Amino acid sequence: MKKQFFLLSLLFTSVNGLIQTDSCNTGCNTSCNTGCSANNCSTNCVPEHGHTFRADRAAFVDASPERVSLFNSDVVNNLMKKDKHGEFQVVVFGGKATKASSAAAYYLPYGHSALTFDGSVKAQTFASVVAESVVSSTATATSGVSLQDELGLQGMQLGVGYKAFATDPATYKFDSNTDTSKILPWNFGITYAALFDPRGAAANGSNVGTGLISAPAFKSTINPCLNRWNVGAGLELRYQFSDEADGWYGKISTAVQTVRSKINLNENVETEKVALTQANFPGASQNPFGSANGSISPTLANANGNAFPIGVTAAPLATGIATAAPVGQISTAYLGYNGTTYVATGFPIDQDGADNIAPANVTEAFAQPAWNYGKIGCVNKITRLSDIELSIGRLWTCGDCAWSSWELGLVIPTGNKPTAEWVAPAVVGNGQHAGIRIGSITSLMLTESDESSTWYRLDMDARYLFRNTQKRSFDLLGNEWSRYMMVWDSADTYTAAVSALVAPLTANPMNSQRGYTPGINVFTTDFYIKPQFQGRLNSAVMYAGEHFQAEIGWNTFVRQKECVELACGWDSAPAFADSSYLGGIGLNNNRTIYNDSQTTVANAVDSAARGWTLALPLEAVAAQGTAGNSAASQGLYIPASTAANNLATASALYENFAIGEELINLDSVSTPAAITQTPYLTLGYAFDYECVPTVAVGASYEFTSSNRALSQWMVWGKFECAF
Repeated sequence: MKKQFFLLSLLFTSVNGLIQTDSCNTGCNTSCNTGCSANNCSTNCVPEHGHTFRADRAAFVDASPERVSLFNSDVVNNLMKKDKHGEFQVVVFGGKATKASSAAAYYLPYGHSALTFDGSVKAQTFASVVAESVVSSTATATSGVSLQDELGLQGMQLGVGYKAFATDPATYKFDSNTDTSKILPWNFGITYAALFDPRGAAANGSNVGTGLISAPAFKSTINPCLNRWNVGAGLELRYQFSDEADGWYGKISTAVQTVRSKINLNENVETEKVALTQANFPGASQNPFGSANGSISPTLANANGNAFPIGVTAAPLATGIATAAPVGQISTAYLGYNGTTYVATGFPIDQDGADNIAPANVTEAFAQPAWNYGKIGCVNKITRLSDIELSIGRLWTCGDCAWSSWELGLVIPTGNKPTAEWVAPAVVGNGQHAGIRIGSITSLMLTESDESSTWYRLDMDARYLFRNTQKRSFDLLGNEWSRYMMVWDSADTYTAAVSALVAPLTANPMNSQRGYTPGINVFTTDFYIKPQFQGRLNSAVMYAGEHFQAEIGWNTFVRQKECVELACGWDSAPAFADSSYLGGIGLNNNRTIYNDSQTTVANAVDSAARGWTLALPLEAVAAQGTAGNSAASQGLYIPASTAANNLATASALYENFAIGEELINLDSVSTPAAITQTPYLTLGYAFDYECVPTVAVGASYEFTSSNRALSQWMVWGKFECAF
């Protein structure tokens, strides 16, 4: 009885020690550490969300149920009773993850299990208000007038040649959406950010400006779930170097595994997006701000005295007439009108009519060729040799009723290293992390009769996995899924767009100006990944009859939070693009995946310092000369004398919006600490032959209180034989 009490005490102490590894002191600084002196991270940070990667536990490793059940006890019994030198086992196993919705929610923003992509929540940002609010209530010609309207935007030089005006507050609003489950589809290239639609605007009177902006017609809901399967065949060999049961031994194990992983989005499209076609958005002849035939007069005003919107793309003609193409109604940044057809959508992908077609829904968006990383929807499948575990140990026996062993070993990586191309990739082994391990086995006979015996066994395994380099995506602090937002990838790209704007406009200038990059391509880089400590504790009771055998046990797995750091520093300087379509040169580092702009009104002078939206460059928003001047001055262009100043201003102010290394959220990159529990049962039959062959079948269910690790079931069949 004393021996049983001692073992139970040892078990309790071991489990308690392992659980402590999930406390706030994980060895790495994490957001969980803040303000969690009394509680551990599993209390404060459940459910986990917004992560870009999760390392799932490897199968058929030391102290796992499918490997140790009915084998670790048999080995020593055979050595003691049959004078054998070793034993091997072959195990065929397979399993599937459960709680598919919770497993997928680990990757979703803000703890949601469902997301709605809704274009109707779009409201106006500062940049879009400045760019789109160009409908004048007077035809009085001026030059370089500052826009100072009720929004408090001061110092913005539109230079459109007309006085400022009052916009309808029902039309121009700030984006006040606070529902983090409503995602803006523009970020994913599904539709446009906002659309200038003259057909819905009042041409004159008190309602000038009303209805100029139409919300993108698209709405879809996704309910993602993660499906993961794992099948394999493992082999373990143990050999005793001495003729006696006591003494040194060695063992080696590995497995060939096939892992399949896929996130199903389960999309339900409620409102299809409106196709950007000439049929849906007819030609310039319907432009209420131009003349009846779609041309713009030298005075840039129609018969009603209303100025045309700055969205008109015009080229100066010899006669002084600037012709408004259909792109005057919808910016070429979206339509890409080339004189015949509409070929662009405003999303930064080449519309070649074959491979790079703008996505029509969320499912297509997450698999689009414009993204190099962070995709969802494809089945990831890999078949590979799992890690090889090589150990040497020493066995001590105490008569026929008790024995123990200790061993040291190596984890030799032969599995695959995960890539960032797809979310939840299939991985065999430990992600190509080498490691060292220490283990022990303690077994005590509980009962014995002439035909049977009952044993208690405790298997322990602790390993430390070393650092390697992996490519992973990341979010910014306090801005989950920011990795999927549009960015300017560098100051050079941005100033090049400004340079394109300050040059005389051509028939299709917007495409060159809208040089955005999908954020996922920028916010993915090489990291040093160090998994650190992992441990297993397997407690089991085994019954051994003349032929029948059974083992019931409980397995506890723990791991530390991964430590991550940039492998090569952060020399990139991306900045979030503003959602304003006109010109495509806005900056806005206060955007989120669910909110297009700040909710606080501020002027342009403050915006750079506070990190709010700024439409840049200040003067480079289509300057217009004095009405009636030469033909050259009638086109929309920036005088060459100011171009250098505009570029210098743009380059300098870009630095205020550039995303620095200090904003990278390393918690979004790393796999968090976790504990899983696994009850299991194995039944076997031992044949009465010299080599004592045994066949067995078993099943287990691994579960966890959070979504930091997968819950999954597993079944196995094994054959073992002494020699």
